[in-house]
Amino acid sequence: MVTSRKHARQATVRGRLTLAIAAVTAVIVIAGCAPAAPTATTAPPDPIAYRVLGGIEQIYVLGAQPGDHISISLAGSVVGSGVADRLGSFVLRKLIQGSTYSVLDERSGDRRDVRVLVATENPPQSSYDAIRLHEGLNYVPMRDGITLAATVRPPIGMTMADAPFPTVVEYSGYQIAAPDEPLINKIGSLIGLPADQLAPGPETDVGSLLVRLAGFAVVSVQMRGTGCSGGEGDLFDQPTNRDGYDIVEAVAAQPFVSNHRVGMVGISFSGFSQIATAATHPPHLAAIAPLSFVGSLYDLAHPGGIFNDGFAKSWMAERVQSAHPAPDPGALPYANVLVQTDAECRYNQRLRLQTRDGDSLIRSEDTYTDEYVRRDFRTWMKQIDVPTFAALQFQDEETSAYALLSAQDLLNANDRVWLNVSSGHHRDAVTPETMTQLMEFLDIYVAQRPPQIKWLVDLLSSVIFGDGSSTPPLPDIWASTATEAAKAFEATPRVHVLLELPKGANEHTNSGTRWRFTSSSFPVPGSTDRTWYLGADGSMNDSIGAAGTTSYHPDPAKRRDKILPQAPSGAIPTVTFTWSPVDDGDGVGFVSSPLTSDIVAIGPAAANIMVSSSAADTDLGLTLSEVRPDGQEMLVSTGVQRASMRSVDPATSTATRPAYTLDHQVALPTEGAIVPVQILPVGHVFRAGSRIRLSIAAVGGDREKWAYESVDPDGGTTTDTIHLGGVRPSSLTLTLAPNTGYPATLPPCPSSGQPCRPWHPALNGG
Repeated sequence: MVTSRKHARQATVRGRLTLAIAAVTAVIVIAGCAPAAPTATTAPPDPIAYRVLGGIEQIYVLGAQPGDHISISLAGSVVGSGVADRLGSFVLRKLIQGSTYSVLDERSGDRRDVRVLVATENPPQSSYDAIRLHEGLNYVPMRDGITLAATVRPPIGMTMADAPFPTVVEYSGYQIAAPDEPLINKIGSLIGLPADQLAPGPETDVGSLLVRLAGFAVVSVQMRGTGCSGGEGDLFDQPTNRDGYDIVEAVAAQPFVSNHRVGMVGISFSGFSQIATAATHPPHLAAIAPLSFVGSLYDLAHPGGIFNDGFAKSWMAERVQSAHPAPDPGALPYANVLVQTDAECRYNQRLRLQTRDGDSLIRSEDTYTDEYVRRDFRTWMKQIDVPTFAALQFQDEETSAYALLSAQDLLNANDRVWLNVSSGHHRDAVTPETMTQLMEFLDIYVAQRPPQIKWLVDLLSSVIFGDGSSTPPLPDIWASTATEAAKAFEATPRVHVLLELPKGANEHTNSGTRWRFTSSSFPVPGSTDRTWYLGADGSMNDSIGAAGTTSYHPDPAKRRDKILPQAPSGAIPTVTFTWSPVDDGDGVGFVSSPLTSDIVAIGPAAANIMVSSSAADTDLGLTLSEVRPDGQEMLVSTGVQRASMRSVDPATSTATRPAYTLDHQVALPTEGAIVPVQILPVGHVFRAGSRIRLSIAAVGGDREKWAYESVDPDGGTTTDTIHLGGVRPSSLTLTLAPNTGYPATLPPCPSSGQPCRPWHPALNGG
C-alpha cells in the first residue's frame, strides 16, 4: 500500500528518537565507528624504476633522472619533448588516441614504444572481477596503470561481516579517501577535540556520513592527482572521467555489494564527478544523485565573459595547491600524514609536478575554447541514461544557478530524472525536504527496496549539519515491495520547486521552505514571458517610453570589497555578508510602479541594455531585486556581461536565453550597442504592493563569493550611458509561472541567499 506522510506518526517517531539518542549514539561510536587502521598494498618492487605508461590522449614517464630530456615521436617525427622534473617525471598530453608513439630518454638512450589508449575502449569485465577491496584504505588500478586511493566504509553501526550492503561511490578531489571515521571526528569536534587529519573533510558529509547512516556502504574515491591517488591533475579531462567508469565497475564487482550495482552520491565536487562519470555509461551504475553541480565550467570561470576573480579563482587555486606532492603545506592533510608510512601513497606523488595549472588555464582561456568544450557538463547531462536525482539552488554562491539553464536538457535525458530546484545557498541542497526524496530514491534505485525510515539520519543529523538542524521527515512513499515503490516514485512529479527558505540554512539550521510546489518540467508548463522597458525617469513600464539617456561611472573598486572573505571549501563563513547599496553616481536604478497583483517569476531572465561608453569596452553588472512595502530591498538575482562578448546566435536566442557565441570580442561602437545580459534563473514571488527593481552598475558586490576582474578601471573614470525608450530601448524580461498556493505574507527578509538592505533610490530616480 502507498500512502502520504502522516504527521501524527512523525511526531511519535520523533519522541522515540529523542529518548533514544544517548544510548544509540554510544552504541554507534563503540560498535560501528572504530577507525580502521590505514592499510597499504605493497609498493612497486622498485619505486624509482624507469616506466613509460600510455594513458588516454597522454603518455607518462616516471623514474627518469631529473633533468633528462624526453622526446616523443610518431612515425619518426618528434611531436613533443620536455625535461623530467625533480621527481623524475614527465607528461605529454593531447596525443592521438590509439596511436603508438616512441618515447626516448636522450641521456640513457632508452627508447620504448607505447600505445595511447582510446577512451571508449573499456577494459574487459575480468579485469574488474580480479580486483578485491577491503574495509579501509585501498589502491584501485585504473586502465592506464595509475592507482586511486579508495576507502571502503560499511554502514554506520555495521561491520563487513554484515555484508552485502547497498553501496554508493563518492568521487572527488577533496579530502575524501582519508581513512579514519568521520563520525568520531564530528563528535570529537563537538567536545573541543582537534580535527583528525586522517578523517574526511566536511565537504564529503553527504557521502561519508549521511548515506551510511541510511544503511549504505560507501566507497570514498580520491580523484587522480590528489591525496594518496596517483597520476597528475587535469580536472574533468578524459582520464578523470574514465577513472569514474573504472571505479564504478571495480566496486560493483565486490562481494560486499548487494545486487552488484552501485550508485553515486555527493554535493559540489562529488556532484560534478557524477555527471561526468554517468556520461561514460558504466554498465553497473545503478543511479546517480548529484547536488549543487555546475552546468558549464566557462560560466563559472568567465561569467558573461568576465574572469571570476572570486570563487572560481580561489577554488582552482585550492585544487592546484592540493595537487602538490605530499608532504607539502598545500597538499591534503591525510596524504601529508600517510606518505610517512604508506609506500604506495608516497609513490603516487611522483607525477604531481606534472599537474596542469588550472588557475592559469581558466585565466588565459577567456573565450569558449576547446578546453571548455571538452569539459562541458551541459553536453554530458544530455547523455545520462541512469535514474538521476538532482538538486540545484537559485542563490548558489559558489557554483551559481547557471546549471538551471540546462535543467530541461537534464530532464529530457531520460524519463527517470528528478530535479529539486530551491531557494538558498550551495549547501541548501541538504534541506530536509530534499533529503527525504534523496533517501527514497537511493532505497528504490540502488538498494532495490521500499523506502525505509532513516532512524540514524534523524537521530544524528544535528551532529553532521550543526546545532539546530531540522531532521528529514518520514518517507512520502510507503510500499511493501521495491517494484511497488518504484512505480509510486515514478508517478510523482519530476520537478519539485522549494522557495522562500528562511535565513540560516547556510549556517546549517536547515529550517525548511515556506512554499513548495511540483511540476513536470522547468520552467513550469504554462509559463510566459513578460517584458518591462526602462524609462528615463528611473521607471520600468510595460510599453516603450520616450527616448532618453542616463549615465553613471562604474567603479569596480567600490563593489569589489563587498564580497565575503573566502573560506575553505565546505566551511561555514565566519563573516556575515553585508549587501551594501551602490554609491550615488556609481550606478543607476529602475523600478516598476507598485504591483497591483502578485507576479510569480520562476525560470530564466535576461535584459537587453542599450549602452554606449567612453571606453572601448565595459562590464555591466545587473541586480534584480524586490522593493517591498516595508522599505526593504531584497536581492532576487544577478547578471553580468562584458560588452565586447555580446555576440549571440539570433537563430537560437530567446528573450530570456541569449545564445552567446563566446568565440570572439567585438569593440563597443561610439554610438553604443544592445548588450544582452543573462540574468541567473529566478525563483521569486513579487507580491502586490512591492516593486520590481533593476539596478545597473559596476560588476560585483551582490554575491558572497563571486568577484570579477573587470575591464572598467578603478576610480570610476569611465562613463557608461544607458539609452532608454524610443528606437533604442533597454528592457528586462522575466519568465512568469502560473502557480498559486504560496503564502500571502512576505517572506523573512533576509532569507537564505537573499540579503536585504534599505531601499535608497538611485540618482536617476529608480
